[in-house]
Amino acid sequence: MNLVAIFDWLMPFVLLLGVLVFIHELGHFAVAKWLGVKVEKFSLGFGPSLLARRFGETEYVVAALPLGGFVKMLGELPGEELDPAEAARAFNTRPIWQRIAIALAGPAMNLVLPVFLIAALLMSGVPTLTSRIGGVVPGSAAEQVGLREGDRVTAVNGETLWRWQDLEQKLEAPGPAQVTLRVERAGSEALDVELPREKADGGGWKDAGLSFHAPVARVGVPDANSGVAVGDLYSLRRALDAAKVPLELQAARPQDGASQIVKVTVRELAQKPSLESLGLVPIGVSLVSVDATSPAKQAGLEPKDVILSIGGELATGPEQVRQVILASGGKPVALRLLRGDSVLDAQVVPVERAAPAPNGGTETRYTIGIFLGSEDVGAEYKDEVVRNPFVAVARGAERTGELFATIIGGVAQLISGHVGMNNLSGPIGIGEIAAEAYQDSWAHFVLLMAAISVNLAILNLLPIPVLDGGQIALAAAEGIKGSPLPARARDVAQTVGLSLILLLMGVAFWNDIARHWSGVVSFLSEKLGG
Repeated sequence: MNLVAIFDWLMPFVLLLGVLVFIHELGHFAVAKWLGVKVEKFSLGFGPSLLARRFGETEYVVAALPLGGFVKMLGELPGEELDPAEAARAFNTRPIWQRIAIALAGPAMNLVLPVFLIAALLMSGVPTLTSRIGGVVPGSAAEQVGLREGDRVTAVNGETLWRWQDLEQKLEAPGPAQVTLRVERAGSEALDVELPREKADGGGWKDAGLSFHAPVARVGVPDANSGVAVGDLYSLRRALDAAKVPLELQAARPQDGASQIVKVTVRELAQKPSLESLGLVPIGVSLVSVDATSPAKQAGLEPKDVILSIGGELATGPEQVRQVILASGGKPVALRLLRGDSVLDAQVVPVERAAPAPNGGTETRYTIGIFLGSEDVGAEYKDEVVRNPFVAVARGAERTGELFATIIGGVAQLISGHVGMNNLSGPIGIGEIAAEAYQDSWAHFVLLMAAISVNLAILNLLPIPVLDGGQIALAAAEGIKGSPLPARARDVAQTVGLSLILLLMGVAFWNDIARHWSGVVSFLSEKLGG
């Protein structure tokens, strides 16, 4: 790894952790100052000081290791000798509620930060799906009333809209069995379309066949690991249904980093023209995302890659790809990928992960760390700007609450054993995720910062001594007891808590090393061999 690559990894990591630690420690600092507790040192990072300045009674430090920080208050350490003149300003002499407030302030700030980060994103504009129709399922009610890809729905039953989410809600809402859509179509005047709705067996309405996108018409020939991109799959099926032999097909085939045009004439067919009668099947499963610390990432897979085949089989859908990986038994799986106009081959070794079983309990599953989706076209986005800051903050709070609930669920699964300890990431893993998000977009990086800030708040609220939650628990126990806890009990609790934290850090760091072990070995072999 060269110096530029190290900087590209280190800079987002330091920025991410620096902001979160600063906000966390600022909470402790501000409440301690407000309550009159003497703060002796405010430090970002640990280890040797890189920069230190004293303002008033507090020394402000930037230290060499950017893996945390601390606020040192008078009387905070066990057995600390106090000047009688300053004893009243010591942390350990303050009422229990004040000590709890100071300990709680750090995690609270980490929960407040995401609210405003998300609000800022909303006020700067968030890409939102418009009500432009990207796909009409062949044979659906929407197709039968004449709706087509590219139509834009501007109103439902006279109520104007522009977001796809609003269109979906109105199509699913209770009401009459027919709705009126106001539609704008290129080259035509606006028209009203009566769309019938059919009751579903489980209640509600059946899908009318409208979508904001359509699958790419990439097809493959069974038993041949190849694929050709020919456009919108729905439009292709519709065109074949209306075609007659002789049938002329023109397709773009990726070859040697370029797109080669191929023309084929079909003069005879035993059945009506269709993909099935032509011996073609739709293929292509898109990688929506690739985990930064996953086997897929190590094998060179990237977001937006398209899986054409897996394990020697054509990739016909996300579920089929998942099943091949699940059934791998941890053996290497061969992939053929499409990246732009280049076809690439890769081999990935799935790893075991514990996951909740459908009938309760846990089961071991194999995964390569990818999020799958179909490769779609036709989706249209428009920046939605929330101009009212109160609405933006309210939505930020709602989204932060959702993040909090999701992470709490993950922690519960980790504690219960539903998720293995090998899912923990240390500083290397976090640095990779931060670097990937930073390179992707500033918005992605800010959202990652919000998620990790909530993570940090929850971690610090765990009732483990040396963490804020442990300090709160000890103070609460002292309040219940009615007198200070014995020094021996506090020492044992601190030792146990520190041991647990060091154990978790050790496991996370080992996971980082294990994920990069082959790279470490190659690096050492190269250096020692040279």
